[in-house]
Amino acid sequence: MQPNNNFRNVAELRTGDVLLCHCDPSKDFVAKKINDVTGSEYCHAAIYYGDSLAAESRAKNGIKKGKIEKVKASDLVSRYGHIAVVRQPDAWVSDNRVSALKLFIDKVVENQVKYNFEGILKFKNSKELHEFHIYEKLVSYFDDDLIPEPTDKHQYFCSEFVCDCFIAVGFLQPSAAILYQSNTFSPGDLSKDPTFGTFWGYLTDRNNYSVSDNDHFYYATPYDVLFDV
Repeated sequence: MQPNNNFRNVAELRTGDVLLCHCDPSKDFVAKKINDVTGSEYCHAAIYYGDSLAAESRAKNGIKKGKIEKVKASDLVSRYGHIAVVRQPDAWVSDNRVSALKLFIDKVVENQVKYNFEGILKFKNSKELHEFHIYEKLVSYFDDDLIPEPTDKHQYFCSEFVCDCFIAVGFLQPSAAILYQSNTFSPGDLSKDPTFGTFWGYLTDRNNYSVSDNDHFYYATPYDVLFDV
């Protein structure tokens, strides 16, 4: 397998691309805690809005503040050593779905929805409970005794928000939304699930930067090769 040791340009991003931000757990306390729980060095997730903007739910300075914002994609890239981009080949082919994504993001930003700090603290327990009860939840859904959790919330953490974007626009149908309970998805989970996309490329703004060959995507077959773009 050929290594992915080249970098792409922010200008090549498409609406709906998932942006997975890499943190070195040996250099950052929060990144180490995320790595301990999730087993991944991808510590943050955002989604590309279009018009050179990314949407993200971000804690501010590691404290209980933060909200969902649209930020310059280039500014997002500058905060991390590198970002891995995953691109979904089917989710955003329709202009209606792209419009629905932008409307969902605009509404959340306008409502000044906050960062889900509590959800982060409860993440491990929530994930374990969800996985333990998943069969019961599916049975209840098909018996019309359970509906998926709404995507219209007052708070999200980063990967929860990205997952809810895919649910809100209808790419993940209600039955799938039972499985994809958004507050149980970490950035590392998004990186491993092809539902959210196929590895497209890396972004960085640092000179002479190289991605470790231990990176999850370093030897992945990239999007352009898989889909003969």
